[in-house]
Amino acid sequence: MVDICTSVPLAIAWVVIGVGDMREALDLWVGHFGMEVLVRREGRDAELARAWGLADDGIVDQALLLTPGQHEGGVHLVRFREPGPAVRAGAAPTDLLPKSVDVAVRDIAARRDELAASGYRFRSAIGVLETGDVKVHEVHMKGHDDLNIVLVEQPAHPEPVSPRGYGVAPLIVTVSPDNEAEAQFLKCLLGLEEIAHNRFGGPSVEKTIGLPPGASLDVRILGDAARPFGRIELVQYEGVAGENRYPRARAPARGQLSITYAVEDLSPWLAGSPANSVKLLGRGAGIYGAGRMATLTTPAGLRVDLVERAPTRVRAHPDS
Repeated sequence: MVDICTSVPLAIAWVVIGVGDMREALDLWVGHFGMEVLVRREGRDAELARAWGLADDGIVDQALLLTPGQHEGGVHLVRFREPGPAVRAGAAPTDLLPKSVDVAVRDIAARRDELAASGYRFRSAIGVLETGDVKVHEVHMKGHDDLNIVLVEQPAHPEPVSPRGYGVAPLIVTVSPDNEAEAQFLKCLLGLEEIAHNRFGGPSVEKTIGLPPGASLDVRILGDAARPFGRIELVQYEGVAGENRYPRARAPARGQLSITYAVEDLSPWLAGSPANSVKLLGRGAGIYGAGRMATLTTPAGLRVDLVERAPTRVRAHPDS
């Protein structure tokens, strides 16, 4: 068996987001946040549709976006032929699901005000999460398709941003019922490093996130310590239970669905994973290129896709 636990730590290439209106989504990510359109593909994508369990014409429009100067932490917007319900519609803050996309900002109050002036609604006031020498300012915004977008500013450790003052995405946040088990799975199967482990609690945290009195958070950040974008944050709510919504986070639903990692060669994962942990989906990953694609599901229920990097840059083209 190949020891895949020694692999180079991965950074998330794309967070997959199902959208009902591509123009509305691009207005936020490109028009406001300043992301660049790396690939735009209008028309069907039979290879990727089949990999996600859809009919060949189940995908009708896509865009791959990156923050200028970054190579990870991108956004993959997908419009399905028959969009499903939003994953987060009516969700409680503590429900088990892909929770949110972090957006690093400069001057969080100014960024909140300009987005509010454009009609975006915020789920909270600006709050502060603090433990030890870690101090994070954040505010939760309702995006298109019921997305939860968190504007985050760490004054002591500013993260890269676009010329507009936004950086997507240093963190993709998911909720887990057992952070220790989820972290161990990701570290072993994907080679991720545990970069930080903190606990947050108290009235300020309860107010910012919408938790009942006495509840607290176990928060673990996994990824590649050398790369600031494309990390995954695991959140476990202690003292409160939530509904499991991971089964809803599947194509053709709208909202945050899954994450995608790019690798040079899938062979180590296919040969070295425990039985049934990694499933090969075939050759030809559609918008991602001509390499092979595989998938796995974490203990919490998060879908993770692995795609082999294309030998040349992916170009937008309709699938005939």
